Amino acid sequence: MKKMTAGTMLVLTIIFVYAVAKSMEDHLTPVSEGTSNVSTLVGKTVKNFQGDDLGTISEFVKGPEGRIAFAILNYRATDNARKIIAVPIGVLFCSEQNCVINASRETVRTTPTFVSKDDLARTRTALDIYLSFGVQPYWSEEATRSKK
Repeated sequence: MKKMTAGTMLVLTIIFVYAVAKSMEDHLTPVSEGTSNVSTLVGKTVKNFQGDDLGTISEFVKGPEGRIAFAILNYRATDNARKIIAVPIGVLFCSEQNCVINASRETVRTTPTFVSKDDLARTRTALDIYLSFGVQPYWSEEATRSKK
């Protein structure tokens, strides 16, 4: 009986999380290089689709061609420690109230600490960050499109 109850609770929890994520998704807008005024997003709270508070946006970083490539997230690693990380712009979705990233708390926790914009100019560092969030870097998408 306990196994059935635990299994039922797990299924109901998954359904609930999916429903919340879908309802939030309808009101979220992807942030992209075309976003007219990303400065209005600085200071916004960032959560994941599970509702975990992941921190706040402190700034945005452009790539070498002037396209916004990363949001810089001020993340609370522990009660006493904060960590600053770069988040690929493609995983950030915002509404008027807050922003959501499609990433687990564990992904954010294990993302390398953001040191400087110069670090993000290094292709290997930028690639590692994109891949840790499970997204394809925009520069490889553009290369693929130009070959077609």
